[in-house]
Amino acid sequence: MTRTALATALAALATGCWFPSEPGDARLPGEELGTYAVVGTLDPGTCGAGALGAPAVWRFEVRLSRDASSLYWLNGEAPIEGTVGADGAFEIVSETRVGVLEPERDQPGCGVIRRDRAAGRLDGAALDVPSFAGELRYEYASVPGSDCSALVGADGGFERLPCALGFALSATRVRAPGDGDAR
Repeated sequence: MTRTALATALAALATGCWFPSEPGDARLPGEELGTYAVVGTLDPGTCGAGALGAPAVWRFEVRLSRDASSLYWLNGEAPIEGTVGADGAFEIVSETRVGVLEPERDQPGCGVIRRDRAAGRLDGAALDVPSFAGELRYEYASVPGSDCSALVGADGGFERLPCALGFALSATRVRAPGDGDAR
């Protein structure tokens, strides 16, 4: 496998529903809470330092909204729904399968299951949330029957599979609902 093909394959794992994309005009369900500037501090976990090019500090913006028991996270694509309790504790989970390496003659190819989980606590009253804190965790595992050995030990790859890495999150509201740029 060429270095370019491997780099492309690894990039496919690092993108998706949690990584911010260009802001879109997607609508949030429920009552909007605002736009938050988020700072994530990397915990390389069992994937190893440098896995998938994950930065030591990650900064991005996210829009949040909620209804009675659901929290919606929007990073420019479609909102991702999770749960939120009366005490502000939240959890959002998603899972995706990524075809990383195409099968070749005698190789089964590599597919990876990526499970994303954000959990934490909203600070403030139900609809007046000035900040939140928590963790965003990514878990990676090979799809049964696939061969992902090319990703293990490779530059920007994994130290091992399955593995997990995470970010400790701290967020502050930078735009309240109805303020300025209501993307």
